[in-house]
Amino acid sequence: MVEWTCEPLGVCNNDQRSFKAYLSQWLARTAQLVPSRYETIMPYLRKSAVGAAGQCGSDGKNCGHTWNTTISDGTQGVGEQMSALAIVQTMMLDVADLKPPYTVSTGGTSKSDPSAGTDGSDVGGEMGGDHISRREITTADRIGAGAVTAGVLLFLIGGTTWLVWAG
Repeated sequence: MVEWTCEPLGVCNNDQRSFKAYLSQWLARTAQLVPSRYETIMPYLRKSAVGAAGQCGSDGKNCGHTWNTTISDGTQGVGEQMSALAIVQTMMLDVADLKPPYTVSTGGTSKSDPSAGTDGSDVGGEMGGDHISRREITTADRIGAGAVTAGVLLFLIGGTTWLVWAG
């Protein structure tokens, strides 16, 4: 794996140094969920894992970011450590032996509930029935909500005005 936008020039920011971690995990999950892609994806992951391992260990603690050479690139940080750990963990897990998530046709037993339990048939547990208290919204409720909203808006506008003039 190579972070093409920054790695060749050595200008990767902290975020870009961790992108290989996410990509390796996503590719491993793809190989698991789409078995027809396993043979395409895994050789790339294996080569990247070898490259990452080659960047780790010059000082016994840190890993570099450039995985296409075994000569330490001198970078170190959380992103490099995350990326190296993610790719090595991917190789420890044989995704070919993992079964994809269950579906209706492969033994899944979940039943959908489009009403989200609001039809009364599944609400309340031991209490039974619909135990949600509902009441009508009154004029006093509307006036109170309006007053609170106006107060928050005045606070925000006043604070913003003060910051602009005081700055």
